[in-house]
Amino acid sequence: MTFVNLPIHRALQPFAPTAGQASGRLLRAAALALVALSLGAQETPRPNRVAWFEGFPEPLPEGVTEVALETTSQFLRPDMEHSADGRTFARLDGDSWQITADLAHALGASRLNLRVRLAERSGGITDQLIWNWHRLFGMDQGGRQYAPKNRLAYHLERDGVVVGDLSRPGLALMDVDLAWVRPFGTPDAGGRIGASVQLPTGRQSDFSGDGGTDGLVGGALWHRYGHWRVFGQAERVVLGLPAHSPLRTVLDKTSFSRAWASLGWRGDGDGPISGLGIEVALAYAGSPYRTGIVRIDRAGWQQHWTFRHTRLPRWRFGFSEEAGTYTAPDITAFTAYRFGRS
Repeated sequence: MTFVNLPIHRALQPFAPTAGQASGRLLRAAALALVALSLGAQETPRPNRVAWFEGFPEPLPEGVTEVALETTSQFLRPDMEHSADGRTFARLDGDSWQITADLAHALGASRLNLRVRLAERSGGITDQLIWNWHRLFGMDQGGRQYAPKNRLAYHLERDGVVVGDLSRPGLALMDVDLAWVRPFGTPDAGGRIGASVQLPTGRQSDFSGDGGTDGLVGGALWHRYGHWRVFGQAERVVLGLPAHSPLRTVLDKTSFSRAWASLGWRGDGDGPISGLGIEVALAYAGSPYRTGIVRIDRAGWQQHWTFRHTRLPRWRFGFSEEAGTYTAPDITAFTAYRFGRS
């Protein structure tokens, strides 16, 4: 059992007969309690689940044990599947359900976090729902009228060489992330720094991994002003691709940056409205790709909306969508449950 699950009175209980030793233990326990609280102060928004990016390292976690369920719909316009020079062909159409488990363990003042992702990818059932939604509000279908409904088709090739392909529904273990996180400060004003390694447990050939051992370094800061809370996180991702990886034919670099900035309102009542919390985040993700297809090559922007309530302190719900650039053509809904301290 880690310290964060111990009752406070036990954590502060002196174990030595002398006043000096007791005082030292009290200070040490108080410091550990501060660290434990700050670990759960602010989570990273859910990341972009576009197939092209699923094999890259996950965002730096909090270091808190939790499980999340996500569903994602992805679509790339059929009239944008070929690059202008004809060298690249890309097709992106499908749905996925994913379970993400974060297993955290205390390591002194730091935390180790193992993130495991299990994804079921198929043609899905959301095509008609999105079609009806667009028609209801008189919005353009974005090329969906030119593609078969409920199709699973993830495909990327360059100069006739297939980089990755997925057309058969199935369950896949994605690349696994092992992270070290060091928090500082308090839940109201603090931050964390850390690094992670992503292990090639998935397969590059079907977009469940990138076939290499990748790395990430990053940090986050947050501050609370009454009911308002601001948060920011920035990361640098480094890809360790094998020398003969097919991915190298569609990349022009093996490192890129990501960042999130958010503003949140925290409710403190018990009522349906007074207890409601909402957070809106804007995410930036650089792209290492150079395919000649604009929506793959340029940096992407996403919007994330997260909701919570004081009556469900361990739960949060939300969704994310591209933020007007259509670089990341996906929409994701999720729910997450946190174990231990809420």
